[in-house]
Amino acid sequence: MKKKFVKDLREGEDVDDFFLVVGKELREFKTKPGIFLQLKLMDGTGSITARCWEGAEEVSALVSVGDVVQIKGTVESFQDELQIIFEPYDISKCDELSPRDLLPKTEKDVDGLLSEIRATTLSFEDEHLRRLVLSFLDDEAFVAKFKTAPAAKTYHHPYIGGLIEHTHAVMKICDLLAELYGELDRDLLLTGAILHDIGKIRGYEFENIIDVSVEGGLVGHVLLSLEMLNEKLKELSSLGLGLPEELCLKLRHLITSHHCHRKWGSPIEPRFAEASALCYADLLDARVNEFLRAQSEALQQREQREGEGVWSDFSKSLRTFLYLGASSKDEDGEGEE
Repeated sequence: MKKKFVKDLREGEDVDDFFLVVGKELREFKTKPGIFLQLKLMDGTGSITARCWEGAEEVSALVSVGDVVQIKGTVESFQDELQIIFEPYDISKCDELSPRDLLPKTEKDVDGLLSEIRATTLSFEDEHLRRLVLSFLDDEAFVAKFKTAPAAKTYHHPYIGGLIEHTHAVMKICDLLAELYGELDRDLLLTGAILHDIGKIRGYEFENIIDVSVEGGLVGHVLLSLEMLNEKLKELSSLGLGLPEELCLKLRHLITSHHCHRKWGSPIEPRFAEASALCYADLLDARVNEFLRAQSEALQQREQREGEGVWSDFSKSLRTFLYLGASSKDEDGEGEE
């Protein structure tokens, strides 16, 4: 069983534990001939680089991206980042753990989130929209993937269960907006919130690693979501339960415009109030989640380095430094002259 997680690793200590390989690269030494092996390892708490200086090609042939490995080594610091240095004979594949066991996961109760989404759907006054959303939520195969899919690979909610966590948050934000702006069609807006990202269950791989699927990379989750919506609308119509044409058009627009701008991936920009509300609710939850994760990671890195200071390193994705507040060492007055 796993004993120590990435977040607990400290410079100078030995490690003998299980990790998921999510990256592998043979690299040339800068100061001498030859190559070394660089791995990116992950568990549910973060990722760390591991390097093997000798026997790089032989070791590389033993492991693949998506493998769970047991690795023994020493934690060192390089350019203010921790890394594991290991010998060729100190890594082996492990069949005792599934890759899914080591992927990052939501801390939320996904069954509880699903129950709230269903309860919200049952509150709809519009029977057409209620029936449509329930047709997805009553589909066991859909729900199984909806509860486990990530919402992204790196940007926001990039972990198992991230999609339902994000969907639930967008739904709650939209419900508040509908209460604040009474002119909004609550049922329409909440239907868009619940269904806007359903294509991500096909747009990402999340069995062994979290990555963009071939379909996701070539088509994109927006169009996949639209395709899934159209399939369900056609299915309901064949049962004599079709939705009014204008309502179908509005639903399609909610899906295709929810990224707000063409440069952000929307084929079309919002053309009515509910579509605008949805795109900014989606953006709000995504951005807050990204900030919270970046802050948590920066605090973790500061603790691992036993460092001080109130600012993080520059975040490329957020394009800013993050304010972390005083460290416990600062607050205790340690290090003062």
